Amino acid sequence: MKTAIITDFLNQFGGAEIVTNQIASLFPDADIYTMIAEDEIVNKYFANHKVVEHPKLRDSRWRRKHYRKLLPFYPTYIEDFDLRDYDLVISSSYLWAKAVLCRPETLHISYVHTPIRQAWVKYHEYLYNENDIGRFTRPILRYVMNYLRIWDVATANRVDYFIANSTTVKKRIEHIYRRPARVIHPPIKVEAYRDKYTQVENGDYYITVGRLVPYKRVDLLIETFNEFPDRKLLIAGAGNDSERLKALAKSDNISFLGFVDEETKTELVAKAKAFLFAAEEDFGMSPVEAMALGTPVIGFAKGGTRDYIKEGVNGLFFEEQTSDSLRQAITTFEQQAFDREGVIDSVAHFDEKHFRQQFKAFVDEKLNDTGNVNVES
Repeated sequence: MKTAIITDFLNQFGGAEIVTNQIASLFPDADIYTMIAEDEIVNKYFANHKVVEHPKLRDSRWRRKHYRKLLPFYPTYIEDFDLRDYDLVISSSYLWAKAVLCRPETLHISYVHTPIRQAWVKYHEYLYNENDIGRFTRPILRYVMNYLRIWDVATANRVDYFIANSTTVKKRIEHIYRRPARVIHPPIKVEAYRDKYTQVENGDYYITVGRLVPYKRVDLLIETFNEFPDRKLLIAGAGNDSERLKALAKSDNISFLGFVDEETKTELVAKAKAFLFAAEEDFGMSPVEAMALGTPVIGFAKGGTRDYIKEGVNGLFFEEQTSDSLRQAITTFEQQAFDREGVIDSVAHFDEKHFRQQFKAFVDEKLNDTGNVNVES
């Protein structure tokens, strides 16, 4: 059975790409289609697959550099991929990958990280932070996003079955696309981390890790720690909001680390008092990775955090995106004790092997429903 995997981009290695990598491991003969694929990512994570880039981005240095500015064109670009020879198509989608065109008899399963975030749940935030999507002027942006919402709903009918990465995204799929979805949480290296970091002693700092973009609400963390000069905050990551965030920091207890490699990141997170997460996220793999390292999480009580934070066991919630609410949560956190192994055990079911088992079982189930053969182990 000929299989294709479709993903939005392979020009960085974040949460969506981690999921795509795990899916690809289940289908070693699958071809992978994407808008842009950087050699560093392909050679490290997808070397055994044929990776097909969109020709308009592959052959144009300008388009590759300014790919964010091409937002209005991607709905047609994704339809350019010719998938007529494939029996099974799996899309890993947070933008437009789910909209590929398949033959009616082709089984299309879409793992959705979120319906297009810029057009739906974060629309008003993006509207006033145009740099996140390529500095469109606001009137044009409104038009483009309106068009994307209409197109996004219409193309949901191209998918046979949806998988959501969290309960929050499942609800979005049901609300926006009017379609059911199965929840299969993203894969986390729980067992790989367990032996290495179980005995680590905590340091004297809090930490957050991720892209420095407005919706991540790192500004809320900075505001809070400006009022907590006796507590240290480490901020690891880079992004187009970094200069604004640095300007907000009024005290030397807040340190910007910039991009850090994987080994440095895991060691810093493992030694932190707690991982701070202020965003309303679709799922949020970084907090679960922190728990897999034995570090409790203080997270905003909306979005994907509801799927994994268990108060008093592996972390605490703060109910409002305000410095007062977060400050109260930190104060409460410091009056409690968390067992490192208990924190790790609380997220054991997110391990990579469980993701592969659940995903394979879902695909087998749908292939059986359509009379096709099972995925080989």
